Amino acid sequence: MLTLPAIHAMGDIAVKPGSVLGSRTIDDFELVYFPAGTRSVYEIDRGPFALDRPGVVFTRPGEPHRYRFDPSLPTRHLFVHFEFAAFREAFCGADPNRKNFRDWSVIAGGSLIPSMLKQMLKIAHMKPAGWQRRASVLLMGVLEEWQAIEEDESMSAASLPAPIMRAMDYMEQQLHRQITIEEIAASSGWTHEHFTRMFVRWMGIPPQKALLERRLRRAEQLLIQAERTIKQIAYDVGFTDEHYFSRMFKRTRGMTALEFRDRFADPLFRHLAVIEEEEAAYPLNRHFVVLDHGDSR
Repeated sequence: MLTLPAIHAMGDIAVKPGSVLGSRTIDDFELVYFPAGTRSVYEIDRGPFALDRPGVVFTRPGEPHRYRFDPSLPTRHLFVHFEFAAFREAFCGADPNRKNFRDWSVIAGGSLIPSMLKQMLKIAHMKPAGWQRRASVLLMGVLEEWQAIEEDESMSAASLPAPIMRAMDYMEQQLHRQITIEEIAASSGWTHEHFTRMFVRWMGIPPQKALLERRLRRAEQLLIQAERTIKQIAYDVGFTDEHYFSRMFKRTRGMTALEFRDRFADPLFRHLAVIEEEEAAYPLNRHFVVLDHGDSR
């Protein structure tokens, strides 16, 4: 009979820029999926790992580790704590650096890992009949997918073209001021026309819309975490007209900036970062307890 991993807890969390976790040790296994590359760093005795591409961090029981999250952007990550007899057996006399237990693995764009993790969280949220076993079966699939990742380039993350990445970085660095698409295109090294065409091809939206969305997401962060007026925040994220900022915020968020701030007025939210995801199947920034460590069922 197949022995499934026992899930202790899982969640989908976004932490505010500059957050630090650790140093800490855990008494079970942890798999953490980062859906986007950031400037976050995972630190263990074997060295620091830059989490600059979508990927998975694997932490062993009893191993001291530390996270330093991106200093300028919120960092979203999906995690699962679990116990698994097969892993415990593998650690007995095993080389802790062997390939099957990589500390940091880049995840390819077509990997099933993200969708399986999200399905696990959906099940934990809805709690249908037999949900714990279903979640464990899905976790088994996640672990199989993770261990099957090859080191060669064909299985590495499908990264954006370097010019697009340069343009996205330029957007982030210049959110505080008015910039044109021509400026952004110039930062990529492409012509305006070619940049716009390639941006839509890779990102699915025009660069103007991407820039507006990034401004509004930065504004959300400031509305929650900064003691500044709406007018000041509008200027901080590159709007020269407070009224235009207010119109765009309400049009895209379905509420005014003041209503948004009131909704997240609880001090708890000052430790979290707001991330929007269309058609989310479960609430974000939610922690689900699945099985207590002492429960052997």
